[in-house]
Amino acid sequence: MKAASDGDKMTKASGLTVDESTKILNLDDVNNREEMMKKFEHLFEANDPKKGGSHYLQSKVIRARERIEMHWAQEKLLAEQAKAAEMAEAKEATDKPKNEPLDKK
Repeated sequence: MKAASDGDKMTKASGLTVDESTKILNLDDVNNREEMMKKFEHLFEANDPKKGGSHYLQSKVIRARERIEMHWAQEKLLAEQAKAAEMAEAKEATDKPKNEPLDKK
């Protein structure tokens, strides 16, 4: 539930969803950083107002890149939290005393 609310906050902050950002940048895979930067740079240049492009479209391209970068940061944070929780569980399991069998005499 928390991840969804974090995504909603990021959507509110950027004004775009990840899906909208993917469509604006014409991406096949939101996690392909190289493709995203290549398409961002192309669309940013193509919409440069100094070259007859649209400031509005250029700003949408910027917001799309920013929203995808927020998504990447959120995914990284979630992965780090999961890893930390996993390590804590493993440490807790090794710290518990083992039930050793009693020696019979």
